[in-house]
Amino acid sequence: MSQTISNDYVSMINKSGSGYNIPEIVDAIVDAAIMPVKEVITTQKEKVETSISGMSTLKSSMSATQTLVNSMSSDSHFTVKQSPNSNFMRSTIVDSALVRDGLNTFENVEIAKPQIWRLDGETDLNRSISDQTITIEFGTNGADDSGWTPSNPVRSADVVLSGDTLSSAVDKLNNITGIKAEFLQLNSNSNDYSVVLTGETGTKNGFKMTNTGSTGWKTAADGSGDFFQQAVDTTFDLNGQSYSRSSNKISDIIAGVEIELLSRRPEAQSTAITKSSENIQKTVEILVADLNAYKSDLNTLGFVDEVGDENGELAHNSYLRNAKRKFMNFMTAPIAGFGDNNIFFVDFGIKTAKDGSYVFDKTSFDRTFTNSPEKFDALTEDKAYASDPDVFVYATAGSAVPSGRHTFTDSNDRLSYGASSVKDLTLTGPNSGKYNFSTSDYPGFLFQTSDSSPGDLTIYVGRSAKTKLLNFFSDELATAGNLDATVDLYKERASSLEARLTKIDQREALLQAQYTKQFSEMEKVVNTSTSSSDYVTQLVDGWNKS
Repeated sequence: MSQTISNDYVSMINKSGSGYNIPEIVDAIVDAAIMPVKEVITTQKEKVETSISGMSTLKSSMSATQTLVNSMSSDSHFTVKQSPNSNFMRSTIVDSALVRDGLNTFENVEIAKPQIWRLDGETDLNRSISDQTITIEFGTNGADDSGWTPSNPVRSADVVLSGDTLSSAVDKLNNITGIKAEFLQLNSNSNDYSVVLTGETGTKNGFKMTNTGSTGWKTAADGSGDFFQQAVDTTFDLNGQSYSRSSNKISDIIAGVEIELLSRRPEAQSTAITKSSENIQKTVEILVADLNAYKSDLNTLGFVDEVGDENGELAHNSYLRNAKRKFMNFMTAPIAGFGDNNIFFVDFGIKTAKDGSYVFDKTSFDRTFTNSPEKFDALTEDKAYASDPDVFVYATAGSAVPSGRHTFTDSNDRLSYGASSVKDLTLTGPNSGKYNFSTSDYPGFLFQTSDSSPGDLTIYVGRSAKTKLLNFFSDELATAGNLDATVDLYKERASSLEARLTKIDQREALLQAQYTKQFSEMEKVVNTSTSSSDYVTQLVDGWNKS
C-alpha cells in the first residue's frame, strides 16, 4: 500500500487514560441523587428546631409573667392615718387580706409595763460573787413579793453561780428566757453602775427572785434592790369597748392591723383606714404592663413576614394560636365569688385596644372606685365567706372547689353549684365546739360552724385576678401540660429527622463508593486501549518508512 496511512484515526484513542475528572463526575451524579431529598429533610429539621427554640421562649415568657404577677401585693391598697399624730400610737397593716375601711377610736390608754428590779452602786464589774443558786419564777408579783401568784403553767429557771464575777453572773441571768439582765450607768458623771433585770410587759410576766446564799439578790423586802416597777397590762377603750392586753403591740382586735401603743393618753386618738385610689391605680397599671409584655412576646413569636423571610419562631404554629385564644378567653372571663355579681377586668380599668394590646382606662377605674370600691378586693386577694358571718369558710387557692356562689341545704347536707353540680358533704365534730362540713371532691375546702344544723347557707368562693393568673400560667407550665408535651413531640420529630439525615449521609457515602469503583474500572479499560494505540502507531510508522 503506497498511500500513507493517516494517524487521525489512531489519535482518537491515542490519549493517556480517559481524560475525565472522575471525582467531579462522581460528586455530580451523587449530588443529583441525594441533594433534593437531603435539602427537604434539612429544611424540615431547621423548622422544627426553630419551633423548639420558640417554645422555649414562650415558656420563659410565661414563667416571667407569672413571677411578675406573683409580686403583686395589696399591702399598699390601704392608707393608715393617725390622729392627732403618731407620737402616741402607730398602726401597721400586717395582713391586707383582712383589712377593712374604717375609723377606730382609742381612749383612756394606759400602756403595758414590764417588771423592773434594779441594784445600784456597783463600781467593780469584775468583783467576785458569792457562790449561790438564784431562782427566777414567773407570775404576777408586787413590790417586795406582795400578792405573788405563780404563772400557770409554772415557769421557773435556776442560775448556779460558782466562782463567778458580777459580770459573768449578769450574763447568766440574761440567758433566761423572759428576762433581760444588763448593766446601766444611770449617771454618766460617776463610776457607779446598776444591775437591771427587766421582764416582759404584762401582769402575768412578772418575776420573783430568790437565792440560796442569803445575799441581796432577791425581790423580797430584805433584798438589796433599790428600785422596783410592777408589771402591768395595757388597758384602753376601743370604739367604746374596754380591752386589756399584756403587750403594747396588739394585732388581734383590728383585723389585719397591728397597733403599737407608745404612750399613756386618756384623750381620744384614732386610726383611720381607707382605700387609696392612687395606690390601687399603680397596681392596675403595673398589671397592664405585665400583660402587654406577655402578649407582645406572643405576637413576636407568631409574626408572619409577608414581604420578607423574617417570620417569628412560631409563625403558623397551632400551639401558639391556641395559647393566644386561651389567653384572650381568660381575659374576658368573669371573676366570680366576690358576691352575687361577677367582676371583670374592665371593672379594674383594663380594656383592650384596637391593636389587641391592653390599656388603662381611667374613666372605668374611677367609676368602679366611686360606686363599688370593694370590687378592687378581687384584684389581689382571695375571699371565702358565708351568708352567715359566724360561719368560717376555708378554701385554698388550688382547691378544686369552683369559684362562685354555692348553696348549702341544711336538710340533706348538700352543696350545690349551679344546676348540675351537687355534692354530699360530710359532717365531722364537734372539735373544740366546732363542726366541719367538707367533701373529698373538693380537697382544700371546708366550712366550720358552731352548730351541727347551721341552716341553709350561701357560700361564696372568690379567687382574685392575681390567683387566677397564677393558676393560668401554672397550668400552662405544668410538667404534664400541653406546652411540655408539644415540645416533646417537636424533639421526637427533630430526632426522627436527624436519623433520616444520618441514613441519607450513609446512602451518599455508599453511592460515592459505588460510582468511584465503576468509573475506576472504566478507566482501566481505557488505559488498556491507550496501550494498544501506541503499538498500532509504531506499526503504521514502520510501514510508512518502507
